Amino acid sequence: LPGNDDHATQTFIRDQFKVTAIVRSAKPDDEAFLVLESGGGTVTEYGLAAAQLKRFRDADMKLSNCVEQVAASGGYMMCCIADHIVASPFAVLGSIGVISDMPNVYERLKKE
Repeated sequence: LPGNDDHATQTFIRDQFKVTAIVRSAKPDDEAFLVLESGGGTVTEYGLAAAQLKRFRDADMKLSNCVEQVAASGGYMMCCIADHIVASPFAVLGSIGVISDMPNVYERLKKE
């Protein structure tokens, strides 16, 4: 994680405590419901968020995610943790993966 004064770190720690409080106070048959809107982001931040959502499943709580507009890339990864996904009819869910362009100048350098 980045330094202590980093906003992402503070948010992660705050959310981790929220999940802990919910899981500890849950009664049998309780369910968690998350409204998720995300255009994506870094693997590390969404991996950590998905790990927090997995804690609900590990505690035998059902998890449902609701997407009103967009759950792309890391948001889609967070949706995949859920038992149920509820989405509006025109919501966009999914990920195209990672596209990387790596120029290869070897042939060009051989000619010069």
